[in-house]
Order: sequence, then structure tokens, then C-alpha cells
Amino acid sequence: MRGKRSLGALALTLALVLGLAAPAFAAQLRLTYQMNSGGNAATLTLQGLGEESVYGVQLELTLPGSVTARFSPSDGGTYSPECRVETSDKSTRVTVYLTAQTPLNENGILPLGTLTVSKTFSMPGTVTVTLLNRELEAISGAGAAVASTSVQQTQSSDDDDDEPDRYRVRISSARNGAVKADVTRAEARAMVTLTVEPENRYGLETLKVTSSRGNEMALTDVGGNRFTFYMPSADVEVTASFHWTGLEHIDMNFLDVVESDWYHEAVHFVFESGMMKGTDQGLFSPDVDTSRGMIVTILHRLEGTPQAGLSGFADVPAGEYYTDAVGWAAQNGIVSGYGEGAEGMFGPNDSITREQLAAILYRYAEKKGLDVTVRGDLSTYADAGSVSDYAVEPLRWAVGVGLISGMGDGTIAPGGKATRAQVATILTRYCQNLAD
Repeated sequence: MRGKRSLGALALTLALVLGLAAPAFAAQLRLTYQMNSGGNAATLTLQGLGEESVYGVQLELTLPGSVTARFSPSDGGTYSPECRVETSDKSTRVTVYLTAQTPLNENGILPLGTLTVSKTFSMPGTVTVTLLNRELEAISGAGAAVASTSVQQTQSSDDDDDEPDRYRVRISSARNGAVKADVTRAEARAMVTLTVEPENRYGLETLKVTSSRGNEMALTDVGGNRFTFYMPSADVEVTASFHWTGLEHIDMNFLDVVESDWYHEAVHFVFESGMMKGTDQGLFSPDVDTSRGMIVTILHRLEGTPQAGLSGFADVPAGEYYTDAVGWAAQNGIVSGYGEGAEGMFGPNDSITREQLAAILYRYAEKKGLDVTVRGDLSTYADAGSVSDYAVEPLRWAVGVGLISGMGDGTIAPGGKATRAQVATILTRYCQNLAD
């Protein structure tokens, strides 16, 4: 900190001694401000800086009367501020110096911070601004070195912002959980408390608070799924992600699913998420083949059971458990008819094959906007040549992202029937690793 202050003092001396020409962008440079409701604090922003990188700023202004003043930088984690106040009987001169290791300006704008004065005041008609480069030298423009430039200030306004001295706390929506803040707006340096609310069987994975300048705020865990941070002089965005914590302590009472089964966790997941149910009399039937109608019904549930019309398939009549699901899947290009001489047929009661399942999931992932460019190597499987043409790319994708693997005997079994246990496992991998 001492080093930064000495650099600031050096830059102040440099700026006060040099009295040279204005930069080329001086005509566009302007200072905007927002006064608080009490009239004793102004949030300052420089605009029209152009594309040249600014690493330091010196701001000088004179206020009438003898007052005390302090300056809070827009981002305390980036700036190293100095605020010099010189008073006399008739006026008070305030000099603010800011510097950073990275450019302060972005898109021609530089949020400075908030000037707070001991009584109500008005911004002067002009202020003096000095811009410094990485070496803390005055920035040159139009072939001349620059020490200071008079800048006309303008009152900034925001019709939607009735609290200019308070900054917004925006919370982005998250899957499998939510975050709530105790306030929607807060003054700079105020403490904000976030409460994390994971859904059942999920836990917090990441929690970030980022200012509108792209800087991450420090969080303090105060227990009870609550975290605090201090508000910067800028709007912030809160983002969170949640991870699956496991279901080992949940008893579903399936007589044919025990903890030692390789599909135990997956069955718990699809059951708890409502994607798959038991078959009859307390059974899950893990070794029973899964039908094509059941697969699209599961995806339809995963999508929230949106309404859909008839599919147009001759063998999918109205009133069946899979009717709406097949209609939704057909309308979105997720399924189509299949089989030689079976145009217009879906085969809802036919057992789904592993390659058919891969193709349906591939199209569903495309519809969801997920990345489907990953490809696995099918040549390592002895029966790779038996994969149907339509299923080659979907199966390569499913292998590449880890949804489908070999059968343990060196084959991929593209035409093999997908059992309920296999489907549960594949859907669990999809939801936990791919779904947004």
C-alpha cells in the first residue's frame, strides 16, 4: 500500500507541474454524476474516454465553503485511492487519485466512485481531469503530452432509477436451487446477506457475486446456508450452481433394487426426479426392456409435460399414456417413424434399442441447445460395423460424452435392448453431466 501511495503522490506532483496541451479526445470527455436524495453525495463517471487504455486518473474540483470530504472508489478491490482535501475560508479543493494494474476504462466509460461531503453541495461547472498510462505518465494526444484538461460536467439521469445512490443486486436463476438476497438494492459498503436454498438432495457447488465491472466480491460464510458481502459502488450479479448430493439414505421400497446393485443410485435419481416409476407391486423391474413409448414419456416429463397435438403416427392413438409425449417428440423432431415398410408408424410398445436411445437423446440434446459436437471412437468395439447409418453420429456422441459404454465383452451392442436399469443410468448421466 505504501508503494501505491508514493506512486500516487508522484503522479499528483507530475500532473500539477506539467501544463501542456489537451488530448485529441478532450472534446468528447465528460463527467456525469448522480446526486443522492440528501444532496451530500455524488456518484461520478467519466465518459468519452476513447479506446486508449487508462491506468490512472487524477480528478480536481473546488467546492464553495469550508467542508470535509471523502471519496469511495467504485471498486475497492481494483483501485488504490488517495483523496486530498485542502480547505480555506471560502472554498475547499478536493483532489482524488485512482490507479490500477489493469485498464480502468471499458468501452470509453470509467466509473470513478462516490464523493461524500459534510453538507449539501452542488457540483462545480468544471473539473480538472488528468489521465495516466501504465507508466503513470500523462497520456499524450494529437502529438502533445497532456497534464490536465477542463471537462464540462453534465447531470446524468435514469428514468428507471429512483434511488441513484443505491445499487442493484441481481440474482440469476439456477437449476436445482435458488439464492435470495435480503435487499434488492444497497448503498456502497453496505453488507448484503445471501441465503442459499438448494432443492432436495442437492447442495451448493459455486456461489459468485460479480460487479458490473467484472470484479468478483469476497464472500463470508456465516453458517446456515447464508453468505455476506460488502456492496461495491456498482450493480452486482449473483450466480450459483448446485450439484447432486446422492440418495443413499432414501428408502424407495423397491423389492428388486438393493444398495449393492450397480444401478442403485441411478434408480434413486430417476425415481426421485419423477422421470421413472415402479412397475407393479413394489417392483422397479430393472431387467425389463424399456419401450419406445416409455422413453419419450420420460423425456416429456423431464421437459415439464408441455402440451402437444397428435403425432400423426397411425399406431399412436389418442388416450394412451404416451400419446401426448410422442406428439411432443414428433413435433420437435426428436422421434420419427421407423422400420422397413412402416412409414407413419412409431412402434410405441416395441423395445427400444441402444442405438435408437442414443439417437433420441442426441436429437433431444440438440433441441435443448447443448453441445453435440463431441465424438467418441466406435472402432474400439468389435461390432462397430453393425451400427445403423442413422445412428453412427448419435452413438459416437453418446460414447464421447459418457452416456453409453461397452457391454464388458468388447461390444457396444447397438441393436441390443435397453433395460430399465440401463435407461435409468443413461438418463442420470445425462441430467447430472449434460443438462443445463
